[in-house]
Amino acid sequence: MKTLLVTAAAALLAVPVAAQSDSPPSQPLPERSTVRTEAGTLQMQVIARGLEHPWAVALLPDRQALVTERNSGRLLVVNTADGSRRAVSGVPQIFRFKGETGRSQAGLFDVKLHPGFAQNRLVYLSLSAPTERGATLKIVRGRLVDERGSARLEDVTDIFSLQEDDQDSSGLHFGGRMAIHAPTNALFLTVGDRRNISRAQDGEDQAGSILRMTLDGDVHPDNPHRGEGDINDYIFAMGSRNSQALTLDSRGRLWSVEHGPQRGDRVDLVRSGANLGWPFITGGRDYSDAPIGVGLSHPGMTSPLHVFAETIAPSGAAFYDAAALPAWRGNMLVGGLYNQALVRVVVDGERVAAVHTVPVGRRIRDVQVAPDGSIWMVTEHADGELVRLSAR
Repeated sequence: MKTLLVTAAAALLAVPVAAQSDSPPSQPLPERSTVRTEAGTLQMQVIARGLEHPWAVALLPDRQALVTERNSGRLLVVNTADGSRRAVSGVPQIFRFKGETGRSQAGLFDVKLHPGFAQNRLVYLSLSAPTERGATLKIVRGRLVDERGSARLEDVTDIFSLQEDDQDSSGLHFGGRMAIHAPTNALFLTVGDRRNISRAQDGEDQAGSILRMTLDGDVHPDNPHRGEGDINDYIFAMGSRNSQALTLDSRGRLWSVEHGPQRGDRVDLVRSGANLGWPFITGGRDYSDAPIGVGLSHPGMTSPLHVFAETIAPSGAAFYDAAALPAWRGNMLVGGLYNQALVRVVVDGERVAAVHTVPVGRRIRDVQVAPDGSIWMVTEHADGELVRLSAR
């Protein structure tokens, strides 16, 4: 049954939540440049250009990278030595939609490698897919075959899809970010509130939550509400607005960096069974400038560890644990869309000790850290880039 919180949440907000704000226009990056940081001057190099709204990057073990393009629905294999790319065939059809705002956040989202990729070549993709009810968020898994100059996904299987009652025609707030914790056979997925705020407090609804499943897409046996009935078995944490930054630290703890409404972007250390509080707990306001929620705390809900003073529009995150930049070890790196920057979040135990901004000048959609300590980013533009940031 639906909780009383759903009714209360609906009464709390009279104005619908709009899509995330666009950031100011920017120019393509020079092929090589330097970036000043607290850790010294870093080298920035554009590896590939002309990517169409790239959304995620996964680094392969053979000096190649997989890059998703949200709008086109293409999965690309990019040669990191020369920037050449090939489209991967066999990727399922995506849902495309331009709704009442004239914008859509639908498309091909995240890409993750199976922990045993070197042996099994398995790849996970999250995407919005068309259904009779409009659109669903789903995860597919396929085997990457790259031979004789062509690449394809074989044995593509739908391992997870939002339950039928949770599918709708909105083109907004899909979430779609994944994280994998190999020791516990866990695959996490963020699901946005689909621009319907009351859904985040409806325990039967998978929208507005962070889900946990096995690497085969089944309900994870350790999920907090498994078998309870009032809260969906897949839900690891509920009360989420639209998280597009999800990552695990070296201790296996799950972190989310979530889009606020107007301001109010937040950092959460996500524990099993948590209620992150949206739309009750928020440091932001509605796009009409009307107040939202009751502040940064509410009984039975988890307060954010940090709320950014200014909008960053977070997307993509990774912890830095390499030796190349010792001052950054243990820090969380977050992509900033609105502020067009790499945001370094200094984590001290269970608190955010400081936040530093590394200006890039382009919308950062995803961030990954390579074994050699270099930082890889994709810039979310119609002429997007794959960028490498390194100490030398």
